[in-house]
This record gives sequence, structure tokens and C-alpha cells, in this order.
Amino acid sequence: MNTKVNEGKLISGKDALIALANGKEVECRAYEKKWINVDNKQHPLSLFFDDSFQFRLKPRTILINGIEVPAPFLPDEDELFYHTSPEYEKGYAKSMAHEINETTWQQFGAWRTEEEIKQVVAALRQVFGGSHDN
Repeated sequence: MNTKVNEGKLISGKDALIALANGKEVECRAYEKKWINVDNKQHPLSLFFDDSFQFRLKPRTILINGIEVPAPFLPDEDELFYHTSPEYEKGYAKSMAHEINETTWQQFGAWRTEEEIKQVVAALRQVFGGSHDN
């Protein structure tokens, strides 16, 4: 699964407004607080021109036995990514994408950030009854 759009990465207010007009889900936050969904019916147009707000496309998610986690992505060659790994107590590791990894480290998915893989590992532990501590 390739999610190579700006999913989860910061975009400008102009790009956020265009994305919203094109039917995409957009989130914003002010002053490093929690991300909230932008609704063109509830938020004024001036929001998109206010430098105190940050915008991003809403990251895609998947369900692991009813638990919502970030969707994996397909990394480009030589791109760093996080993946599940039983070899580490924390349940994940960081690797560099290479065609030989596609059937090993990447076979169960790749995630861009440590925050994302921690959510995935926590969900898997919850499903299989393991510890929730990383």
C-alpha cells in the first residue's frame, strides 16, 4: 500500500483549503495542541491564512482487530522506516528499505515514525494479550 501523498506531513493553509475543496480530510492544530478535523461548515476561511495554525492531510488508518492504528506505507529504496520485530523487547526496529527487505522486515508493513509503530505494537500486544509497555 503506497500512501506517498503528504499524509501526516505539514501543508500550507492554501494546500489545506484546496485539499478540503477536493474532498480530502484535513486536520489543523494551533500552538502544538491536539490535531482536530477541519470542517468547511464550522471553520472560517480566515483559518487557512492564520500563521498560528498548522495543517496536514488526515493520516490514513487501518483496524487491527477493531483497534485503529496508522496505515502502513511502501517505502522508497533506501528510505528509513519502522517495522514490527520480535527480536527487540520493544517490539519494533528501524531499517532501510531495500528490495531484499520486502519479504522480511517489510512483509508486515512499514511505518514512517516511531510514534506510528508504537501504536501498531501496542495494538498487536492488546490483541494477543501481551504487555502494553514499550
